[in-house]
Order: sequence, then structure tokens, then C-alpha cells
Amino acid sequence: MQSHPSLASAWPISDATVIPRVGVAVFVINEKGHVLVGKRTGCHGAGTLALPGGHLELHESFQDCAARQVYQETGLILEPPHTLAQSQLLSPSPLPTQTHLQPQSPSQPILSSTASTPSPVANASTPLSTNTIPPTPLQFLTAQNSVRMKDHGEKGEGKHYVTIFMKASVRSDPCQPLAQPRIMQPNKCLGWFWIPVKYLREAADRQHQLQLLQHAAASEGRSLPVSIDKLLEAESLAQALQDADDPDPSVLIRAPTMSASLLNRTRRPSSSALQNNDASGYAMSAHEAVAWAEADDFARGAPLFQPLVNLLIDHPTLQVV
Repeated sequence: MQSHPSLASAWPISDATVIPRVGVAVFVINEKGHVLVGKRTGCHGAGTLALPGGHLELHESFQDCAARQVYQETGLILEPPHTLAQSQLLSPSPLPTQTHLQPQSPSQPILSSTASTPSPVANASTPLSTNTIPPTPLQFLTAQNSVRMKDHGEKGEGKHYVTIFMKASVRSDPCQPLAQPRIMQPNKCLGWFWIPVKYLREAADRQHQLQLLQHAAASEGRSLPVSIDKLLEAESLAQALQDADDPDPSVLIRAPTMSASLLNRTRRPSSSALQNNDASGYAMSAHEAVAWAEADDFARGAPLFQPLVNLLIDHPTLQVV
């Protein structure tokens, strides 16, 4: 195939509007079975809620990239993989990237900024603390091809990304049983929050429905009066007001440590978000109700990063936790 030197000279090879890029995103799971999302800023996907992750570097495995990116962005260390991929055994990473497989002193600092530095995956021999759910070792989940992705106001054909989705629990630490992410890169993330997977599925479904509406309007030569971001924010507010006026008695189970204001503002899962629950029905507990209300407070109508939406819509039965 003939190359196009004019394109190569005009744009850097890392430009995702010219050549597909590979990103790695990680479902980081805490002791409650919730996953970590952050508010992106100052980069591709600014203004959206996204999983920790970033670009795959040259000669880097999916596992090393996932562990590196999660540590760089959150300071969290992931459960190590049970086994390495057979292909990695044939072409192993350089020795410096394998140091995460060796015993490590708890006081030893973990520094990881490039693919050639140690990946912060904890050693499998480290003692485990008691979790409410079994730990999930770092593992490949699926891949998602997202074409023509555009940030808000972006013109042109958009970006093309292949996103490698991984999942792993936060490494257990008896001294800190509750996983606490940090904002390691404030120029790229405004904050982190633990969110129920069902919440993400419903958010993806609502966003997808609005995108279908936007696409239908565009096919008729029309446009929506406001952006999808504003529609999501308005929908979230309307749902909160509706639930405040007509609360679900099954949700409002008062617990001594729970905030009444949060319970009264809880948005209940939609039927589409619960399509994969047991046939016996789904009853949200008081703890789940608070988790959903707090997730609403954090999101404030912000849309999900498009590759995450694509994943949750295309794979409604995917087992994340």
C-alpha cells in the first residue's frame, strides 16, 4: 500500500485524527465492588467521566500499561495478574518492567512514568486483608473500537481509538482497608469517585438514547437546541426532583449513619439498567441508594467518555465485577 508522505509530514504520528491510537482503560474495583471514575480535564475527553487509563506505549504489555496508568493517575496499586499471557513469555518485557513481580519492601517508593520504569503491580506474596468481595486479579476484559469520536465543539472527522479494557481490584492493604485514590495529575483529572456499575450502565443507556435522538435530528437536517451535556444535566435534575416528590418506600430504609437528604434525592435505576438482574426483581438497598445519590452529586450531569459508553451499550451482559 502506498504511503502518504504529505500526511506524515503534516501531522505527528500520535494524532488520533490521522492514525488509530491504542488506549488502555481500567475498571478499578474497590472493596465494595464499586468502580473508579474521574472527571477529565485539559485533554481528550475533557468534561467527561472516564476510567483511569491512557495510551499504550511502545513495547508495553496491556497489564504493565494498566498498572502504570492507574498508579500515575490515582496512586493506587492493583492486584497482580495470576498468570502472564503466553505471548509475553515468548517476548518478555525488559527486566526493569518485571520488578513488580518481585518482593517489594512496603517502604520502597514506587515511581512509574514511562514504559521502561517499574509497573506498580503488587507482588502476589503480599498478605491480603479481608475484603467484602473476592479480589479480582489484573486481567484483560475486552477491546472496543471507537471511530469518529469528537470532543465538545470539535470539527472534522474526529478521533479513532482502539481501547483495551482491563479490570482489577485495588491491592489489599491491612493498614488502609478502604481504597483512597489521589489526584496525581490535576491537569488531567479534577477528582475521583467510586461508582456502582449499575449506575454506569444506566448513565450509558441515557447518553446513548440522547445520541440516537441527536443522530435522528441531524439526518433530517435539524439539530438539538442544546448539547447532550446540557440535556443530561437537565435530565438528572428532573429525575432528582421527581424522586424527591415521589420517593420509593423500598429505597428509603433509614439507617443511623445515612443522610436523609441523600436518600430523598436518590435516582432509582431504570428498567433498562436492571435488565440483567434476577427474575425475582431488584430491590435497591439503603446503602445502594446513598451510593447512587452520591454518584449523582459527583457527576452533576457530566457525560461518560465515549469509549466507555460504546463498551456498556455493545456488551450489556459483560461481567465487570
